[in-house]
Amino acid sequence: MLALVLVATVASDQVAVAYRFITQSLGPGGDPAWTGNLVFAPGPDTNGVAVTDPVTVTTASATLDRVTLTDPDGRKVAGELDAGRRRWRAIGRLGYHKRYALTAVVHDPGGRRATRTSTFTTLKPANLTLAYLRASSLRALEDRRTYGVGQPVVVWFDEKIPDRAAAERALQVVTEPRLDGAWHWFSDQELHWRPPTYYPPGTRVTVNANLYGAHLGRGLYGQDNASASFTVGPAKVAVADAATHRILVSVDGRPVRDIPTSMGRNDSTVGAQGERIDFRTRSGVHVVLGNEPLTRMTSASFGLTSGPDAYDRQIEWTTHLSYAGEYVHAAPWSVADQGVRDVSHGCLNVSTENAIWFYNNVGPGDIVEVRNTGIALDPTDGLGDWNLSWAEWLAGSALSPAAVLPTPAPASAPPAPAPSASARPAN
Repeated sequence: MLALVLVATVASDQVAVAYRFITQSLGPGGDPAWTGNLVFAPGPDTNGVAVTDPVTVTTASATLDRVTLTDPDGRKVAGELDAGRRRWRAIGRLGYHKRYALTAVVHDPGGRRATRTSTFTTLKPANLTLAYLRASSLRALEDRRTYGVGQPVVVWFDEKIPDRAAAERALQVVTEPRLDGAWHWFSDQELHWRPPTYYPPGTRVTVNANLYGAHLGRGLYGQDNASASFTVGPAKVAVADAATHRILVSVDGRPVRDIPTSMGRNDSTVGAQGERIDFRTRSGVHVVLGNEPLTRMTSASFGLTSGPDAYDRQIEWTTHLSYAGEYVHAAPWSVADQGVRDVSHGCLNVSTENAIWFYNNVGPGDIVEVRNTGIALDPTDGLGDWNLSWAEWLAGSALSPAAVLPTPAPASAPPAPAPSASARPAN
């Protein structure tokens, strides 16, 4: 009654407007004293709400007719009512640093009706970061494709991560059959996941980066989620031995190809900046990065721009092994040396016929293990993940203790010499 008396004191052209507002707010049978026993979460005028916090409206004794959640531009956020129409929850995504209006229309069995609105504001991040799911630093992890038994999951962030543990907690890897596994940080922006030993063939792997809304330290938040799945193919392992100058390729433990090779010669030179360039192929477990029918290879990429060892040429049928530039590739110029002696600048030279076969049969995630060259592969050079013991791997996780019970390494992984920081060539 008080509201109508106040309205009557204003000009007649304002009465209709005020009356419409009241009826829209209360509806037929509206009671300004009745709130519908509505409970809003977040509470009214809450600031700094996390974008992953639940947004709900509940009533203990009435019925929800309609609930809307809108952003400052009037866009609605999706939501759903429960079967009893006593609870509504948002199922759409909230945006960062936005003011939302949550409006509920409710009635009770006696015909009373009310409309109530509550507002809240989501937090404002200091910065955002995206996570990229990678097969390596060179290639994205392709959804629904097949990779070899050595393929780690690589996550790269476009910002340095202050809270590594928070990042790991937001990352999930699911395998079928179930496998233990762990993350290992190679830098403030890159971490890899692998099991203790090579995947069993046929394993299905799904990675979920549930980073949207995750606080990663110092005001840095995840900008979006990401996911991908892949299947593990047959166990393809190629063992290249400098002592025999041969590459023995097996599939699921069965030998399928014996390939003569000429690897990096036991020699070195000095680069343009005075650095020592070691031509030896690195011993250790390499995970294949990719295949290309034609690759430009130049000695300038590792600091050698002139002299008898300098080169710049197009090379056919290349299988990429390391970031420094090791490949298995066609080398018709060294066929006489293949199976006899090592004469290359670091690559595994094979005949054109064998290079084509290798290109067609050994691909991303498959294993090429190099032995007896006298110098070790750095774990950061390509996907050198399997050159770390399981204890060393766990020590690189923000969530795992440094001291762990040893888990056997892959059966094919041999002891390796200490890593060298020398520059290395590609051909």
